[in-house]
Amino acid sequence: MPLVAPALIAAFSVACAGVVTGLTGFGFALVSVPLLLLVMDPPSVVAAVLVIGQVTSTVNAITARRHLEAGLLRALLPGAAIGIVLGSFVLRWVDPVVLKLAAGVLVVLFTALLALYRSGPRRRWPGREHLVGGASGVLMTSVGLSGPPVVLLTSAILPDKNRSRATLAAYFALTGPLGLATLLLQRSAPPHAWVAALLLAPVALLGRALGSRLHRHTPTRAFHAITLGVTLAAGLGGVASALAAMMAQR
Repeated sequence: MPLVAPALIAAFSVACAGVVTGLTGFGFALVSVPLLLLVMDPPSVVAAVLVIGQVTSTVNAITARRHLEAGLLRALLPGAAIGIVLGSFVLRWVDPVVLKLAAGVLVVLFTALLALYRSGPRRRWPGREHLVGGASGVLMTSVGLSGPPVVLLTSAILPDKNRSRATLAAYFALTGPLGLATLLLQRSAPPHAWVAALLLAPVALLGRALGSRLHRHTPTRAFHAITLGVTLAAGLGGVASALAAMMAQR
């Protein structure tokens, strides 16, 4: 029985993340990481999110491939490859509680930036693809949050919702295997993390299917508001959990 509650929280986390991914085309890690950190250690969360996110991103990339912006994708990948390797070392060096706090803070900041951006004028960010890809790669293998830099960039230079969604899905589908290989080679995650990821993947796919159905029937303004609300709640929950752990250590 003691394992039932953590298992339910983990399933709920990936289901909600799957819904958001199907609804908006991004956000699996943003929603799942802070919630999974409530019941799993950071290395396990990074591994689980990479595995499950790989599955959902691949499905998204296949279904939306006709809208792909190939030029932007090619510009992002070199920096991401370097960042993924660097981030794996951060995961080994930094205290787990600090990583937990960083994950929650990053989600809150990203949510605020995205909300401000969508309420303001669109701006182009020329020449930043390599830097954005690198930042995304570092975040992928250190705290499991590769989305924020790339989503902000695609939102800025790809105003079309379908093109942005397809490019993000392809980016995550292509960078995911490199992140997984890096963690496997460095043995950064315990064996049970991979088992948990495989068990939770079907739940995430069910959530994604529901999100995709909702996407077809939800106005743009409404599903953006839903996404921002869910990610903000997830980020604040992660921050609260990390602060509680820090207080307990004193």
